[in-house]
Amino acid sequence: MSELHAQRGFTLLEALVVLMITAMVAVVLVQGFGLLLGTRTAVQDKLVAVNEAVLEQSLFLEPLRGIVPDYPERPHIFAGEAERLRGITVRPLQARTGTPVPFTLTISHDARTDRTSLIYQEENTEPLVVGGWAGNKGSFAYKDLTGDWLAAWPPKDSRDAPQTPWLIRLEKGSGFPTNMIASVAGTHRRALRFRDTPFGPETPTP
Repeated sequence: MSELHAQRGFTLLEALVVLMITAMVAVVLVQGFGLLLGTRTAVQDKLVAVNEAVLEQSLFLEPLRGIVPDYPERPHIFAGEAERLRGITVRPLQARTGTPVPFTLTISHDARTDRTSLIYQEENTEPLVVGGWAGNKGSFAYKDLTGDWLAAWPPKDSRDAPQTPWLIRLEKGSGFPTNMIASVAGTHRRALRFRDTPFGPETPTP
C-alpha cells in the first residue's frame, strides 16, 4: 500500500534541464523586450522630428500665403532679397487673422554656433524664431507665373511685374525638408484707385 502512494521526485538532471529551458526563454523575452523598446524609441524620435518639421513648415508658409500688395505711397510694398523679405500679410502669426500686418522674414547665421535661424517679426513686436538648421546656407527665391526663380523681387528688368511674386521658396542648407515653397494666395496687384489714374485729382505742389 505504501508503494502505491509513493511519489517519485525530480532527478537532478531533470531539474537542470528545466532551469536551462527557463533561462533560455527568459533571455529570448528580455531580448525581444529590449528590441521592442528600441523600436518604440526610434519611432517616437522620428515622430517628434516630423512634427517639428511640419510645425516649422506651417510657421514659414502661413504668413507668405497671406501676402497682399500695398499702395504705392505706403512703406510696406513687398520687397524680397536673398536673405530678407518684407511686406504685408493677412495671415500673421501673432496678430488676428485677416488684419493686414507688416512683417519681415530674415535668414540670420550665428557664427558661434554655426547655425542659421529663420526669424519672423511683425511690426511693433519682438522677433520670433520660426525655424533653424545647421550651417551657413539658406536663401529666398521668387517666381512669377512664368520664368525662372529670381534672387530678388521685384525683377529689375520688368516694369510690368506684379507687386508680389506668385511663389516664394526657402532653400535650407540642411534639415527636412531642404526646400519649402509658398504659393501667395491673394491678389498680386493692388486694385487701381481713381486718384492713381490720369483722371484723378492732381497732387498739389508745395
